[in-house]
Amino acid sequence: MKLINFILIFFPYFLFGQSLDNLEKNENLKKYHKILVTSFYNKNKKTGWSKKIILENGKIKSVENFNKSKLTLKTIFNYNNDELEYQIVTYEINKGITNDTTRYFYKYNEKGQLINKTFLIEEKFSYFNEQNLPELIENGNTKIDSLTGYKEELIYDEKGNIQQSKTYSKINEIDIIEINDYKYDSINNLTEIRRSEIPKQVYPIVIGGGRSHYEIENFRYVYNNDNLWIEKYWIVNNKEYLIEKRKFK
Repeated sequence: MKLINFILIFFPYFLFGQSLDNLEKNENLKKYHKILVTSFYNKNKKTGWSKKIILENGKIKSVENFNKSKLTLKTIFNYNNDELEYQIVTYEINKGITNDTTRYFYKYNEKGQLINKTFLIEEKFSYFNEQNLPELIENGNTKIDSLTGYKEELIYDEKGNIQQSKTYSKINEIDIIEINDYKYDSINNLTEIRRSEIPKQVYPIVIGGGRSHYEIENFRYVYNNDNLWIEKYWIVNNKEYLIEKRKFK
């Protein structure tokens, strides 16, 4: 499959966040069996991308991504007890004539710690802190250019949220360190990102398949009675944009 087709099909990953299994830890999710997510450029204009998340006992069972009304990507989540074991991702190319499938694989050690995730590349998790969270994530791209980074160092707050991340990349044979500092609200949803890079970069940085990265980004949420957000706003340069809506069923 050509690289450009792969990028276009997987655009929802970058639009909605690269980790589809990263849903907030809220016991009230067990009340629902479906979440409908719609993406916006602003409050008056939809992007055309949306997704449907199927839940079972608060865990994601499947995610379907749509471009307008066309199903472009489906992910099925498989668990072993409470541990996510693997994901099966099916996507269409050539106007639906060809269906390709790929998988995420997860590996845990005897302590139940996630130590390995494989999807196209292998990611290794290590240096677990007292909260049982990894402080180092590495993959095998250290010797080649890697826009996604070949190493990430993490610091957490007392609630287990990532407080700071340092991502190491190599672009055009130049080593780059991106430092992100994060803040959260009382329900552990992200409210602020502050970025810096070594060597120093000029912001905003254009990101293919997603929103540009600004030096400071803020987020605002509207919640339902179960403390689950139903509207998410992105704030940059003193301007606020509606970027996602969720309906719980």
